[in-house]
Amino acid sequence: MTEAEPASPSAPESVPPVSEAEAEAQMDIHKPKPVHSWRELASEIGVIVIGILIAIGLEQTVEQIHWSHQVSRAHAELATDMQQSNRAFAFRAAADGCVARRIDRLEAIIEQVARHEPVAPIRQVIPDIGNGLYHAAWQTSQAAQTLAHFDERELNLYGNYYIQVENVQRFIDLEGRDWNVLRVLQGDPARLGPGDVAALRVAIQQVRFENYIIAAIMREEMDTSRALGVQVPAADAARVREVCAVA
Repeated sequence: MTEAEPASPSAPESVPPVSEAEAEAQMDIHKPKPVHSWRELASEIGVIVIGILIAIGLEQTVEQIHWSHQVSRAHAELATDMQQSNRAFAFRAAADGCVARRIDRLEAIIEQVARHEPVAPIRQVIPDIGNGLYHAAWQTSQAAQTLAHFDERELNLYGNYYIQVENVQRFIDLEGRDWNVLRVLQGDPARLGPGDVAALRVAIQQVRFENYIIAAIMREEMDTSRALGVQVPAADAARVREVCAVA
């Protein structure tokens, strides 16, 4: 019995040619219609313009939402920043009078030393008035260009607040330098000579001015903070009592 011969492959069926019209119909190509009048041309242009305006409007809306969110976030961060500095401002403003009395007392001791009068040993000269001020949130908002989207009035208030933070920090640094000069009074002031007395007289006048200007700026800062709706905490009563106890 002979094996069946393998069936030979059938010839491929011929594909009927497709006309150009049918090919265009299958590809769903829409040819632009010819414009027959100025009215039709204006209508076509109007559709294009309206589409562009809608796209621009949507883009602007998205951008406004973005910056609105950024401004709200900046407000919250600035408020946290300012509340930290406001604690220092409230304390220093409350302790202002006690610091001024200590300066007067030290000046009297300096003059006693100059007259070679007996003076009791001094245990502590420099009051606990050091404070940290904060401005990181302001710098971050500047770098992110968020401030450009603030209301003009509040931007001016924030700007004034943070300019004064920088100013008062400079005075605090100068004050620390001058208090370090006065530190030589600690212990037995009778050991000091005429050169020491001359330097102390200069330093005592400088710390008096610095104490005055620092307290004045800090009071203004608290007023600006309230105008912005940022809370000003009460002064640390225990710390104020400590400064006043040795005034």
